[in-house]
Amino acid sequence: MKLRNFLVIILSIAMLGLADHADAQRRNKYKKRRKNNKKLSSYKGSSRSSGKFEPFLFAGGQINTGNYFGDLAPVSRAGSADISLTRPGFGLSAGYQFHSSVAVVADLNWVRVFGDDFSADLGAEESFARYARNLSFRNDIKEFRLAFQFFFLPNSGGPRRLPPINAYISLGAAVFHHSPMGKVPDADYQSALDGSVPAPTEGWVPLRPLGTEGQNLGIGSPYGEFEFSVPVAIGAQLKLPGLPFIAGAEFGIRYLFTDYIDDVSGNYVDLDRFDDPLARIMSDRSTVPSSSLGESRDLTNLRLINNSGAHDFFIEGNVGSGVDGTQRGNPDNNDLIFITQFKLSYIIGGTNRRRAKYR
Repeated sequence: MKLRNFLVIILSIAMLGLADHADAQRRNKYKKRRKNNKKLSSYKGSSRSSGKFEPFLFAGGQINTGNYFGDLAPVSRAGSADISLTRPGFGLSAGYQFHSSVAVVADLNWVRVFGDDFSADLGAEESFARYARNLSFRNDIKEFRLAFQFFFLPNSGGPRRLPPINAYISLGAAVFHHSPMGKVPDADYQSALDGSVPAPTEGWVPLRPLGTEGQNLGIGSPYGEFEFSVPVAIGAQLKLPGLPFIAGAEFGIRYLFTDYIDDVSGNYVDLDRFDDPLARIMSDRSTVPSSSLGESRDLTNLRLINNSGAHDFFIEGNVGSGVDGTQRGNPDNNDLIFITQFKLSYIIGGTNRRRAKYR
């Protein structure tokens, strides 16, 4: 009996030890599982999927349209730029988005701007003198621009998490080359109003070398071919679904450091002072019966002066035809250029890249 009781006690102790060991194993297994779950819950994956911003490059092209406001606008208000005189252009661009809300962009743009006094309203007092003046020009602008884009919606995940639609404002600096050109009339109407005296050449000619406001006669200084501007723009862009492309549109204003985009800024010079007949003709086209595009002008009530002495007509007021010192343009305000761009950019890198750690 004593031995049996002893064996019962030993077995009981053994059973209690096994139960305690199993319970300890169960507790350790639970602690390990909870620790693993905690690690998994805190894992954020690669930076590409974590919401952390990744810088990226982009490059593409754009179609441009150009409009102009200056001395040859229909009236002296920026909103008077004639939309019918819009001219096309194109460009290339490249950029780097280095911040979730900021990108830097460099682009090369070519755009043509055009102006013609024929667009002024002959019947309006504020634009009558412009119509009577009958100057016109075209200018091919070749621009290099460096600008920052400030986005309204931040990009929290780099190129793979671009907002589907975004908008931005842009501010920068630009340098451009320009050379205003004018259409030579089909005749020298200053020498003969009936058009019987032929012009010395035909077609479009550069105006800057002619010194139409007396620059070659020691009156003022020739304007430069290279000038600066401050470009300001607003834009919107669309991330194309499933593709590494961004489509966008941008409207910008170029605040120019010159008033000679149109070759007009100061006063008339006495026509007799010009040795070059082409410079004389292009300086004053008020006697020409048509616009640069060939539209017939209404000369019914225009009173023109021809300073060569062959004719005795004049315009009332302070705008004349070759009258020395009378107003030809307005030097108080520089010209403006409006450029609208339709863009398509390719996202370089980032869209299919995986970090080596997680390959």
